[in-house]
Amino acid sequence: MLRLGEAWTLLTNAEIARKLNEIRTLMELAGEPYFKFTAYERAASAIENAGPVNDLIAAGELLVLPGIGKSIAATIEELCSSGDCGLLRDLYVRFPPTIFEVLGVSGIGVKTAATLFERFGIASLADLEAAIEAGKLAEMPRMGPKTIENMKRGILAYKGRSRRTPLARAKAIAATVMAYVREGPPVARLLAAGSLRRGEVTVGDVDIVCTSEEAAAVIDWFVRWESAHAVLAEGPTKASIWLEGGLQIDLRVLPDHVYGNLLQHFTGSREHNIQLREFSLRKSLRVSENGILNLESGDVTTCASEEEVYAALGLQFIPPELRSGIGELELAKNNALPRLVELADVRGDFHMHSTWSDGRNDLEEMIAAAAARGYEYHSISEHSQGRGRVGLDPAELRAQRQKVRELGDRHHIVTLCSNEVDILPDGSLDFPDEVLAELDIVVASVHSAINQSRDEMTRRLIRACENPFVTIIGHPTGRMIESFAGYEFDYDAVFAAAARTGTALEIDGQAGRLDLPAPLARRAKEFGATFTVDSDAHDATQLENIELAVTQARRAGLTKDDLLNTRPLDGVRAFVAAKRSRAA
Repeated sequence: MLRLGEAWTLLTNAEIARKLNEIRTLMELAGEPYFKFTAYERAASAIENAGPVNDLIAAGELLVLPGIGKSIAATIEELCSSGDCGLLRDLYVRFPPTIFEVLGVSGIGVKTAATLFERFGIASLADLEAAIEAGKLAEMPRMGPKTIENMKRGILAYKGRSRRTPLARAKAIAATVMAYVREGPPVARLLAAGSLRRGEVTVGDVDIVCTSEEAAAVIDWFVRWESAHAVLAEGPTKASIWLEGGLQIDLRVLPDHVYGNLLQHFTGSREHNIQLREFSLRKSLRVSENGILNLESGDVTTCASEEEVYAALGLQFIPPELRSGIGELELAKNNALPRLVELADVRGDFHMHSTWSDGRNDLEEMIAAAAARGYEYHSISEHSQGRGRVGLDPAELRAQRQKVRELGDRHHIVTLCSNEVDILPDGSLDFPDEVLAELDIVVASVHSAINQSRDEMTRRLIRACENPFVTIIGHPTGRMIESFAGYEFDYDAVFAAAARTGTALEIDGQAGRLDLPAPLARRAKEFGATFTVDSDAHDATQLENIELAVTQARRAGLTKDDLLNTRPLDGVRAFVAAKRSRAA
């Protein structure tokens, strides 16, 4: 077993999960039994939603994760130690990596890809296009002109689908799509499902489900949307379109009495639904988007709501954000799921910027916007002096403090004076303690020297936690979803320090961050850490980022009691005072 101090590659959980999913797909291509390749799929899901794999290995806790036995654990340890593994290398001897291009084409499943490879040697997108152009595919059974035309559309979509879409962007697109659908033939209920509804950080495609008595007319309206660059598939109750830029939108329409079944099925996740099906089969039931079939009597139970679906199976309702296949069914069976934090529970937002630093709205506009959201309190957290021209020095900070008091009274909201203070490379802060002591809240963040070693970054963050004036560690991993995975540190050590010192960990709702990631927040909760959900708004419209932060908190299984900014103002002040009392 890999131990601390040994050489390892420090692959992220997402990278390890991706390799496990590659193994799963290649094993299916190779004709391995179902139970063998799905085991890797389950392991990938568990890894994606777990704490840092390297830390789990070092602590000897890898086998504790659901779906991971000794064989798969050995594969994961090999991946962590070398970045590769013998099983994957052997599979790539049989199938070149470009086979995933073929599998990425809408409408081509593993069985079809295997047939194309075995019969025509098609192992890449270029091979597939050439075979279609040469008319070779017409020789295959069930490969008529319409199927081949759909395949061409799928190739078009694949070429434009260069990367997954960040959650905030996907939500905006989904809202536009649903607004268009509502303009057409009547629909009763309409909602985005899939990974978007679960609050995943990135979205592969957007699933829209709705109910209507005129399904065919709704589908016809949907595929005629002028923003659709191509129609990928069209049927009586479902259709798929492709938007320029590569995002696929799938619409499914069924009668209203099966809305609960439809929504549950297409919300997923895949692993959650697999486990739900297995749980149901043990009760002689089969779950699908069309209802719950009793295998003994033949009766079908349809559900107008998701709550009815889970109740019919003898389960507590499982919120979409928890449907990851990492133990939620067991909790639901025992009625032990937590009551997750809700947006309405949030009383304030501790992290926002104005034109005093790098924001785009002035101080009064930001305060007024916070008041308009109904907050009891909030804090303005400009950057500290080390951020060059956008940072405030102590004199400017004191001037803003006076201005903040005046404006907060004017808009009937308690505006706390704060600062997003840089954590310097050695763990000291960009302001001395006597300046920090003048602030109501201190958000301490890393913005520089992000390439420090794991040990250096660990010491740096722990020292910041130990400063009695630091209230919150801002965007703790520093990740940028589309460009930077985040800096490495000993997560458990830092989470333990945060809990021990009474330092809150931020879940930053900025669309490009969503940091602390949900799996790490789930791990930090085990240490007894306190959290905040903040917008990190740089203009008034970005205050709505708080919704993204709450979604990530829900994915982490956090409750109202886990958060600092769900407490009344007196509770916030008591939290700050308790930590500062240690400096006396």
